Formats: sequence, structure tokens, C-alpha cells
Amino acid sequence: MKKYVASVITILGILLSHSMQGTASGSVVVDRVVAVVNDEIITLSDLQREEAKNRAEKTGGAKIDEKLLLEDMINRKLEMAAAKRAGLDVSEKELDDAVADIMKRNSMDVKQFQAALAKEGLTLEQYRAELKEQITLSRVFSKYVRQGLAVDEAEVRAYYERNIKNYALPEEIRVRQILLKVPDGATPADVDAIRQKAQAVFERAKRGEDFVKLVHEFSESDTAANDGDLGFMQRDYAIPEIEQAARSLKRGEIAGPIRCSSGFQIIRLEDVRTRTKPFEQVKDEITKLLYQQKMENTYRAWLQTLRNESHIENRL
Repeated sequence: MKKYVASVITILGILLSHSMQGTASGSVVVDRVVAVVNDEIITLSDLQREEAKNRAEKTGGAKIDEKLLLEDMINRKLEMAAAKRAGLDVSEKELDDAVADIMKRNSMDVKQFQAALAKEGLTLEQYRAELKEQITLSRVFSKYVRQGLAVDEAEVRAYYERNIKNYALPEEIRVRQILLKVPDGATPADVDAIRQKAQAVFERAKRGEDFVKLVHEFSESDTAANDGDLGFMQRDYAIPEIEQAARSLKRGEIAGPIRCSSGFQIIRLEDVRTRTKPFEQVKDEITKLLYQQKMENTYRAWLQTLRNESHIENRL
């Protein structure tokens, strides 16, 4: 039976092609069958219209792959046929209500709506046909793909643990500082004297003197009250001079004197850590990701079943 239907469609396609030829002008064929889907055909003009519509929707002049576009049209034919078999067709009343709702939400009457469609190169009839297809495809997708899909917390947690590195936060450093300030209006001689003092403090720290005691003895920063501890901070948020100096340090090592906008600093790298976003913070994000993956896999499997059960000819 399928072979018979295909043969009839092939003949109709040939007749259609000949009927589109000019006689007196000697014009070439302007339309032909580019695909057969069971007992339906897709013509070159259908494909060109779809291509024009896609081009209008795309930005940046992205190139459209005709072969992929035709495969998408074939898939839609199969899905619409599945919807019809399942009784998921959209009635005229439902379509009327959907159009009326769209006009209401956009505060338009029929004439205004038709004018808006005309700007997009559409008639009301064409828009209704496209809307009907969209609603039908949404229904069949819900029935055969979305229905019954779920993601439980065990799946989400397992994904989180397998991909824990993807949820790492930026590296943080914890630095302790001694700041010797350079006052406004300081002369070069003043600056040099402060630098030498900072160098002397640095050398004492390097010899192993208690860094916290040196903080309390010399630091002119507000952090001195907290033993010079700047706390954990992301590298990108640290003072650039401190961040740069800390890059070459290991835990417990000291650098200085470091010239900064307020004076000279001696720093000790206390700790480096990389924290991970907690599970509860990313739970919803992972759930959506896994649900999307399940939905895509289910759709591909269902679509492949439709294709396996159908007669398809791609003649492009």
C-alpha cells in the first residue's frame, strides 16, 4: 500500500512540475516535489516559504541549511499526523478563542490585528494556520514527550557530585598585612625613609619574628586591631599589588615592602581556598538541566519511532 501511495504521489509531483512550465515563454520548472511523507508532499515552494520565514526570524544574517530545514518540515508532518491519529486536532472554536485571546492581550481589534500581521507579510488566514499547527504540536509534544517526565533529588545530587568541579567558586586568599602609611605631601626623602623602615620590618618578619606582634607594633592600618587579618577575599577583589605579590607565595610566606596607594605593605599569605557552591544553591539549576536532557532524549526516541514507521523520501 505504501509503495502504491508513493507512486501516486510521484506522478502527482511530475504533473505538478509540468503544469508550472511556461509554454510560449519557454520558462523552466519553478516548483517540484522535494519530499514525500506518507501520503503528503512537500514542494520546493513550500521549502522556500519556510526558508524565507526562518530568514526573517533570524538575526545577523545566519545562513540557513536547506537540508536541515527540510528535515524539520518532514518531522513536523510526522508529528501533525501523530496528533491527528491521537485526536489532538485543534477545533475552529479553540482556534477562534486563541486568536481572540492574543488580540485581547495586545489590545487590538480585528482590523488592527490584520494590519499588524500584514507588516509581517501574513494574512489572518496564514496566521491562523500557523497558530493551529503550533498549538497542535504543543499538544502532541506534551502527550508523547513531556507526560510522565520527572527528575528526582537522587538524580540531581548524583549529577552534582559527578560534576562538583563545575560548581567551584573563584579562588580566595587570606592575607595578613602590616601597613606603613605615606602621608599626603610627603617629600621623596620622606618616602625613602618610610621605605627603609618597611624594609627593616620585612627583614625582621623574614627572620621569624612573630608577625602579629609586628602588626601591632608597626601597622598603621585599621586592620591592626584584627591582627592585620584582611580575611578571605577573591583574588579579583584584592588590591592589585597585594594579589600580584601573593601569587608567588606559599602559605606562611612573606612579601614586601609592596608600594601601594596608601604606603608600603608587608604581607603574609595565611591561606588559599576554593569553595564550592552548596547543593541547595544549584539544585534547581541542575533539575532544569536534567529535565531538559530527558525531554530531548525522549523526543528524539519518539521521533525516530515515527520515522521508522513511515514512508519518507527526501529528494533535495
